[in-house]
Amino acid sequence: MDKRKLRTIFEYEFRRGTNAAQTARNINNVFGEEATNERTVERWYARFRSRDFSLEDHPHGRPKLKVNNDELRKLVESDPSQTSAVLSQHFNISPVTIDLHLRQIGKVKKLEKWVPHKLSALQKRHCVDVCLSLLNRSRNEPFLHRIVTCDEKWILYNNRKRKKVILSPGEVPKTIPKPELHQRKIMVTVWWTMEGIVHYDFLPPGKTKVADYYSLELEEMMKKLTVKQPKLVNRDKPLLLHDNAKAHSAKKTSAKLRELGLETLPHPPYSPDLAPTDYHFFLNFDNFLRGRKFNSEEAVKSAFENFAGSLSLEFFRKGLSCLPEKWQKCVDSNGEYFD
Repeated sequence: MDKRKLRTIFEYEFRRGTNAAQTARNINNVFGEEATNERTVERWYARFRSRDFSLEDHPHGRPKLKVNNDELRKLVESDPSQTSAVLSQHFNISPVTIDLHLRQIGKVKKLEKWVPHKLSALQKRHCVDVCLSLLNRSRNEPFLHRIVTCDEKWILYNNRKRKKVILSPGEVPKTIPKPELHQRKIMVTVWWTMEGIVHYDFLPPGKTKVADYYSLELEEMMKKLTVKQPKLVNRDKPLLLHDNAKAHSAKKTSAKLRELGLETLPHPPYSPDLAPTDYHFFLNFDNFLRGRKFNSEEAVKSAFENFAGSLSLEFFRKGLSCLPEKWQKCVDSNGEYFD
């Protein structure tokens, strides 16, 4: 019997709710005992349950890779917070194939950011050295109260996620619209201390976060910090903790930091598990956003402001006070990721 006709019957019986064993019996009663078997029917039912109603054979062996890994690496590093689903839509392939490519270029998701799957021995040694120096300094000269930390995040307009569901045999899952190919989003950067938020900024549409822009924001942050926490600026002296993004490590930014008298704490590359804004602030913000959809830029900004306004003093102190514990975990794990 023609394979495609047989598979059409499989799909028909699946949609009727007939189980695999009964479907095999029905077909064999009409077309002969060797027309099909329960195992074959069940294999096709598994495809239908995963919403794959193509009746063609999947290619055998290792899938042909259609993605330029250099292009993928550049795309991921331009915005480490992108999901596999968004990346797969960009290349018009499945998320499974994207995950294969991400593994090939050595990327893994940590705290909503793509980072190297395996750090080199040198990177791990550097991470341990940095954490040991910070631990020693904090024991001899407590400084957590002096830290001003910052990071940025893309806020998606649509934060509804597709979920896996458990279906009964023959049950067809509800149709859920696919995410847009180029999701609307806006970038927020936030600076905060143990006393609360100092400054936040939304990147204007069409703008790129470069050293010039970041330097201006540092100036604005320091103006607000002087008003909100004059003791920190005039007596204790703030310590800036930010990651190694290009805009943060550029020569122009370094010059601006010297001009502002801002000392920068060392931070190992690819270490969101050591960045308070990643492991604490944005982690909680992601929970706040889950399932929400916004229709305008104003609605996105309002959501962030509502979240920020709901945070207690204890929230900020908790986020920074656990840093020594994080540094120690890094040392204990010999520089490997621990979260």
